[in-house]
Amino acid sequence: MSVSGEMALPLQRAEGAFTLSARIREGQTRRGILRQGGCSRLLFPRRDGVQLEAVMVNISGGLAAGDQLRGEVWCEEGAELLMSSQGHERVYRARPEDPPAIIRTTCHLAPQSRLEWLPHGTIFFNGAQLERFMTVEMAGTASFLFYESRILGRHGSGEQLQQLHLRDRLSIRRDGRPVLEDSTIMTGDGLHEFLQQAPVADGACVDTMLVLVDRDAENYLPRLRPLLEDVGPEASFAASCWDGKLIIRGLARNNWVVESLMHRILPCLRAGRRLPTGWRI
Repeated sequence: MSVSGEMALPLQRAEGAFTLSARIREGQTRRGILRQGGCSRLLFPRRDGVQLEAVMVNISGGLAAGDQLRGEVWCEEGAELLMSSQGHERVYRARPEDPPAIIRTTCHLAPQSRLEWLPHGTIFFNGAQLERFMTVEMAGTASFLFYESRILGRHGSGEQLQQLHLRDRLSIRRDGRPVLEDSTIMTGDGLHEFLQQAPVADGACVDTMLVLVDRDAENYLPRLRPLLEDVGPEASFAASCWDGKLIIRGLARNNWVVESLMHRILPCLRAGRRLPTGWRI
């Protein structure tokens, strides 16, 4: 029911889906299967080297409650694919009676392939509702790099994030065995005061995670730790590495600190590959 007691009218919602496969052809990664529909589009900037870049675009202009997006990515043997985004995704405020926006993504990595998932961060408006699920099935000799930054509220506009419904899950399996199950759940009211508490976030409004699943992941840790210690008082980051996976987590008071750090970290993890086309600093 609305504030006036009248029945809330159903709103138009967006649906989008894409399927993309990447394959090696004459020493370059090329598009194989490409399907896209609804509000989901993929753009393919020109790049030097083996890697293919696909830029994800949501032409509806953001996510409203009830929107549904689906993606499926296949990396064939030896292919190198970079998935990026045109800009920060925005999750708008929802009415209490609306269902959450839902994003489901499935990725398949064949032997010797590499997938890099490096979109811009997600901005959550006060009252946003989102459930996001990403599943990765990879071969033991494949490599997967993942980055996600959750920006909690529009602090530049003076907004405080008091209400949120968020369920965010990343599931990775290597050779059929679970490697990582990461789930973030934030629901309810009074989140701003909760995040101000020192044991929780100490006033930070950006939650960041970077994951590398690779047989040589342990070799990167000594080079990364000095970078993580040099972020200044506005952020706090830590790294751990075991069983062929590297995980970096951090909290920051603004997204500028996070993006500046990623511009220093990612070159160490990507062997000189060019940053995504849409990344600027």
